Amino acid sequence: MSLVPAQQRAWKVGEILHGYRVRSVLGDGAFSRVYHVEDLKTQTAYALKHVISTCDKEDRWVNQARAEWEVGSRLHHPAIRTVIDCRHDGWFLRNSRDVALVLELVDAQSLAEVQRPLMWACICIFRQVAAALQHMHETGFVHADMKPMNLLCSRNLRTRVIDLGQSVPIGFTKERIQGTPGYIAPEQAELQPLTEQTDVFNFAATMYSILLGRRSDGLLYLAPQAVNSCKDPGATVAADRVGPSGPLHLIDPSIPEPLAMLLLDCLEAQPHRRKKLAWVARVLASLDRQPTAAAN
Repeated sequence: MSLVPAQQRAWKVGEILHGYRVRSVLGDGAFSRVYHVEDLKTQTAYALKHVISTCDKEDRWVNQARAEWEVGSRLHHPAIRTVIDCRHDGWFLRNSRDVALVLELVDAQSLAEVQRPLMWACICIFRQVAAALQHMHETGFVHADMKPMNLLCSRNLRTRVIDLGQSVPIGFTKERIQGTPGYIAPEQAELQPLTEQTDVFNFAATMYSILLGRRSDGLLYLAPQAVNSCKDPGATVAADRVGPSGPLHLIDPSIPEPLAMLLLDCLEAQPHRRKKLAWVARVLASLDRQPTAAAN
């Protein structure tokens, strides 16, 4: 696989990248490289996401970095990774093709990379995510790319929603399909306005995957409702990754029946038929208080 521009220009330990000293490479994103850096004045450690575009067709990746800054700088919630700073190579951010996002450094793993936590822990995590999405909606934005990969969870279950690059104002209509097969909502595939209910669908599909857990090959099962909603012919999903369409408590008795039924209500194809996020939060709160959840 060929390296993207930000990965081709590999910054070494000790070098200065957009005013921050590189300490190590944390990993690579779809079109970025993420570094562990430190502030030259305070020696505070951060994560720095570096994105470079070299032509018009690559500009969308820089646009996503700009969006993450423009949305993230307006959000202040303990379950959303803090966006600290944005550095770029031009006079104006909108004209820049070399952008660095400075982010809160989180010592945690993606929920796409770990075994399913105990049920009480899952509910604790889900409650934090619901609160984070509520904050985004109250601020006027939808996340629009909720999936297990975009949830970080530490050993003490402190959870962070990350990657705001596809976030848009509530009611925004995109010009092309964006989202991840297996989590995308029907209105995203149909290029209709994105609303709070879009996040409800994405979140339910995310909970579905986390609850069923990782397969022997490390991949997650996907909700059939979300797989069927993706209309991109180039984004096919293997049939054996598609999970059951019925209530999950019939597949795994450790999953509380109210949670299993809630997922079905949130995976409705039509946005107005889905439960509201406030209702989702209330159900999760009620389950968090039940001793049966704590026992699993």
